[in-house]
Amino acid sequence: THCYTLTSFTFPNSGSLQEFIRQKIRIEQQQSLLGLIEAGAVLYRSLCVQRKKDAEDLWRKSTHRATLQGALQDFRELEVQWDAFLQHLDDELQLAAQTLDDTKQIKCISPDTSLIDARTGEKVTLEKYFGRGQKILLVLIRQFSCLLCRLHLKELEKHQRSLDSHSIQVLVISFGCQEGASHWLKETGCQYDMLLDSDRKMYTAFGLGASLKKVLSFSNMLLYAEYVVDNMEFPRGLPSIQDDMFQLGGDFVVDEHGRVLFSYCCQSPIDRPSVEEILSGQ
Repeated sequence: THCYTLTSFTFPNSGSLQEFIRQKIRIEQQQSLLGLIEAGAVLYRSLCVQRKKDAEDLWRKSTHRATLQGALQDFRELEVQWDAFLQHLDDELQLAAQTLDDTKQIKCISPDTSLIDARTGEKVTLEKYFGRGQKILLVLIRQFSCLLCRLHLKELEKHQRSLDSHSIQVLVISFGCQEGASHWLKETGCQYDMLLDSDRKMYTAFGLGASLKKVLSFSNMLLYAEYVVDNMEFPRGLPSIQDDMFQLGGDFVVDEHGRVLFSYCCQSPIDRPSVEEILSGQ
């Protein structure tokens, strides 16, 4: 029955595509197309599981049941249709064209790169952080309300001693405005320095694009549902701020001269490197 719950959506017949996306495809709006997340959580609870992989294990063990086979077929067809719909939106908005391949990504970032200090609003350059005998871990986050970005930074904070022992300083980069950054810093309690890249020159240099499909794929919806089952809330952005939930993030380690030692372009909000990967990848 939950498969039928997941199919109870309609797509736009008219009006601006951008307006449709802004109004309907929002994680914090329960009646939006992202009701898929809540429906996934209902499905997990009905099966008495908390994880997508556990639900899949149950399905594999029950494939002999004809009614379940039919429901699973509907489920898989919905996944194909949903992902195809998102791909269509990506194509219409030409989002995929923004992503660079590995060979075109920057190999050394200039110390003259100009950014804004999120706490003071002052203009700074990366030269402030270079030349100290330390490496810099640049964490380029997605929108301010990205739960997975917050969890990633919490994980880095938890392993601060390991980062310190490898002489790595964490620097958070956002494409958002200072008002949103101030709200984010207050909500998260993040102690790392944060710089704002409003024109996304660093995002572009590192080859980070935007994609509805990579953010909202059917598989991701079911993974996001795990957080709902765990009673975790998706952060809400400030109503006064226009954010971009489809921007992808990444982690990059540079040496004191700006040379890129480690590069990780996230393929979805869930996709972030572990601390072990960061430490061993230099």
